[in-house]
Amino acid sequence: MKGTESSFKLGFSTADQVRRSVIPTGIVALDKLLGGGLETGLMYLFYGNRCLNNDLLRIAVQMQLPAERKGINSPTIIIDSANMIKIDKLTDYSFEFELEPEEVMERIFISRAFNSSQTYALVMEQLPSFFERVPARLLIIAGLPDLYISEKMMTGEGLQQLTHMATKLMTFTLNREIVTLVSAPSSQKNREIPAGGKALSSCAQVHICVSESKSYIKYTLAKHPQYPIRHTTRVKPGPRFGTTLPLSHFLDGSDGE
Repeated sequence: MKGTESSFKLGFSTADQVRRSVIPTGIVALDKLLGGGLETGLMYLFYGNRCLNNDLLRIAVQMQLPAERKGINSPTIIIDSANMIKIDKLTDYSFEFELEPEEVMERIFISRAFNSSQTYALVMEQLPSFFERVPARLLIIAGLPDLYISEKMMTGEGLQQLTHMATKLMTFTLNREIVTLVSAPSSQKNREIPAGGKALSSCAQVHICVSESKSYIKYTLAKHPQYPIRHTTRVKPGPRFGTTLPLSHFLDGSDGE
């Protein structure tokens, strides 16, 4: 299979010699923020509001579009520790991109982790076998530190395991020339930085903080090897015809974003 770990050769390249494929996300604001889309060989860390999970699902569907429609006709592998899968969202995005929902879902391969030990085993032991069976160009690790946080394992051995996984994912992404999207909540101490320790932050070359207001979703590019810190917003889609909104939607004040 092209792009296996054994085919990767170490060497020195200047920035102008590096040529990576750029793949649109299907989200205009996010593509603008990232200079066109996602670059193969890079690991992206999305953190903040859980609304980011919908963006990850949309990207998984976008990847299945043919090249003439700005996709790469690729399946997606998801290791889900955040319980992010929503069939209704996948169906909506399939129709939005004029794809058949059943065909889309057949090309999204999900391994659900229910405890931190399963998360660790899936990342450290199962990744190569997943990609031997599925020619995916996109890997999503949803909620990498989530189960460690819920199990109160964010010290000692837990942080060491997060370090091992982050390093593994960075190397695997580069060797396979794929795109890896990792998600995490914000740190409880500082909402503007990701949870998961320094290893998770240092191994991901790109950091995107996602926040949500009543009307907008805000993306902050907090780290990128090429671009400065910057942000953009997109308007949240309005309710569908016939949807009844709760009274609180009209009474709550704006958060000012």
